[in-house]
Amino acid sequence: MKKILILLILFISAYSFAQNASTYFPAATGYKWYYKNIPLDSLNNPVIALTRYRIDSFAVVTDYRGLSANVVRLKDNLLSFNQNTAYNDTNYHNFQTTNGWEYLKASMISDTIPVPGFLNFLRGLENWYSMFRFANAVNSEYVVLQKDTTIAIDTATSAPIRVKVRVKRLNDETISTVNGNYTCKKFVSIYGIYYHFIIIDIPVLEKPDTTWFSQNVWMVKRVSPSANVDLSQFGVPISFSVPGNIYELANPSIGIQNISSEIPAAFSLKQNYPNPFNPSTNVKFSIVNAGDVKIVVYDIQGREVQTLVNERLQAGTYDVTFDGSRLNSGVYFYKLTANGFTDTKRMLMIK
Repeated sequence: MKKILILLILFISAYSFAQNASTYFPAATGYKWYYKNIPLDSLNNPVIALTRYRIDSFAVVTDYRGLSANVVRLKDNLLSFNQNTAYNDTNYHNFQTTNGWEYLKASMISDTIPVPGFLNFLRGLENWYSMFRFANAVNSEYVVLQKDTTIAIDTATSAPIRVKVRVKRLNDETISTVNGNYTCKKFVSIYGIYYHFIIIDIPVLEKPDTTWFSQNVWMVKRVSPSANVDLSQFGVPISFSVPGNIYELANPSIGIQNISSEIPAAFSLKQNYPNPFNPSTNVKFSIVNAGDVKIVVYDIQGREVQTLVNERLQAGTYDVTFDGSRLNSGVYFYKLTANGFTDTKRMLMIK
């Protein structure tokens, strides 16, 4: 009897350790995520110069298409976190015991598919799917979606196509972010389009999106590689590209203030004040003419830690606040780039 009781306790402990999927999502509405959106070129190299920003907001919990949904509004491709624009997309999350459900949409590739019939087929697959199974064993793979269709080549010929989404849980991993280190559950979601020949699936597209989740935070990072689809090898004159990007947590700036609209005599970057500081300081700068302005903060090793300004500004003098509350004490550098002018200054944070 004692052995049975011990086994029962161990079973309950193991189940508890797996944890409900909901513990990986913020507990209350109002939570906001701030991400960098770094595009990837056709060889999947980061294009830092084209970095944009994204803000997600946990808006409400409500019913959506048959399930209770944590509704997240988002706005992507921002020039800066201060850009005044409306939320333009929505994600839906549902949690059932140890499984995280997602409402999958075809919008991720809809702008790039030149085949209306196939696009309509993909849109018909939009539904809830049990994407992230936190209790699954590491390296175990499961299929969450599989559906077949045909693409008409001409009046007499068609190509059999299979769409499949499968997911694998990988080893847990610690991810370093601007907010500190997070211990994350790691999943790779493989979105595939295949030429289905009798019983063989020949890959046309396999796009392995890798996502890291941390408790009470949800998505810490996502890497979605670029991919090309070419059906010409199967006699189908269709090809298109699916762009890639990296999303990772970033710090929002508190805000840019226009001190004066008077046109200054020269570009300038002032020494931050106060300096040393704890945990925030102000940076004043002047712009001679309208143009794209960027101020980036780097650590002592030259790694980018925060973008303070990344937008088009009119001529004038401005002040921006740098909040270093999530960073360690030490020496940092901030660099202004504007219309061919660059200047870098040193600052010291002491906590």
